[in-house]
Amino acid sequence: MYKKIFLIFSIIILTFTGANAQLGSYAGSFARMGFGARGLSMGNAMVSDIFGDVSGYYNPSLACFQEQGYVNLGYTAMTLDRRLNYIGFAKKFIIKPEEKGGAGISLSWINSGVSNIDGRDNDAKQIGTLSTFENQFYLGTGFLLDENFSLGVGFKLYYSKLYDEVKTTSIAFDLGGIYKIRPDLSLGFAVRDISARYKWETSKIYGDLGTTTENKFPVLADLGATYLLPKNFGTASLELETTFNPRFETKDTIGFVTKSDRTYNYIIKFGTELRLSEQLRIRAGVDRMDLKADDFWGNIKPGFGVGFYKSFSKDVFIGLDYSFQLEPFTHEPIHNLGIGFKFK
Repeated sequence: MYKKIFLIFSIIILTFTGANAQLGSYAGSFARMGFGARGLSMGNAMVSDIFGDVSGYYNPSLACFQEQGYVNLGYTAMTLDRRLNYIGFAKKFIIKPEEKGGAGISLSWINSGVSNIDGRDNDAKQIGTLSTFENQFYLGTGFLLDENFSLGVGFKLYYSKLYDEVKTTSIAFDLGGIYKIRPDLSLGFAVRDISARYKWETSKIYGDLGTTTENKFPVLADLGATYLLPKNFGTASLELETTFNPRFETKDTIGFVTKSDRTYNYIIKFGTELRLSEQLRIRAGVDRMDLKADDFWGNIKPGFGVGFYKSFSKDVFIGLDYSFQLEPFTHEPIHNLGIGFKFK
């Protein structure tokens, strides 16, 4: 039965079709960049990776396979005065009296923003330095329906500021599942940012002249596979992401609303992690290979990274993770440095 359920979800994700589209700028872009040094360096091809340290950001059912508790904190150095910071937790819990089943819990917080914005009025007079921020607070829960199959749901709260008194909140949902076909191969799917949107109101600034603007997020559907290399030497993952971009609405002078056609993107991701020793791991991957773009290589984001973990007691491991990722429209790379804690 579980195989049939997984197959149905997989077919739904793969069979959506639509018009050609380029990857564009939509609301909530900070939440689609990835999570942590491990994910960034492996091309964010993490929806099915149960063989390494996981994050519910990619799939709420992944935490069902995180035997050790895992806490990671990350800081990202970016150009153009941008910031992107992470904190996350994931762990599997046994539900008594069952011994083979269990549940997984994942928590995370992503904070991003832009500072040092030169603020000026209509007369070009400087009025100070401005800043914006965006936050995603995440709670993911997953359940093992048997030892090889899990389903999960994630709950998101977005809280963002565009200007001093222009703020918004939004609730969104994720769905996901994992099926471990055999000890060295797993499949995963996830649908993310369901119902996510920003709703901006400017009446506090402009009074009766204020307006209400709604910006919907793209919905992401991911389907991937992860293979555990022989002798536990590492992992290799391949993933297809379908992006369901929101429609744009335009209103003419007499109030007539026109909606654009829905557009889609199909993104290929892959990543690998090699375990050179019990403590040292190297990683590499490529994100955003757009199958519908005129320039297939125009939006790619290759990444590289390294992780080092050392045991400080029988049950506690502490480590450092670093990732280096290239962006398509700037010469400066993204650097992410993370600290990880693992415990039983």
